[in-house]
Amino acid sequence: MRLFHKTLTVNECINRSRTEQNAVLVDVRPHDLYRAGYIAGSINVPLEKPELLLGRVPDKETTVYVIGSVYHQPKKGVKAFRKLGYRHCVAGGIMEDHHGLLKHA
Repeated sequence: MRLFHKTLTVNECINRSRTEQNAVLVDVRPHDLYRAGYIAGSINVPLEKPELLLGRVPDKETTVYVIGSVYHQPKKGVKAFRKLGYRHCVAGGIMEDHHGLLKHA
């Protein structure tokens, strides 16, 4: 089992989720914040509803790169997803530190 102890930046998570096979980028901010500006290709699974990941990423061997915000911390998402059985979760940075292009819904 791989365990990651280092927190990656948002850009590192974006790059790894796009270049690694069987990897996803999960944003744990609430839906309204996500819709206001999100990374293209990311999946929104709010911290309050971690079980939503089960339907969106059924393979628990998938590497899950978790990003969030100051108030919706990626490390909390990693902890919640590990409780659901996802073994390869990586805490990423926060959206406040991201200065790239965002999608809007």
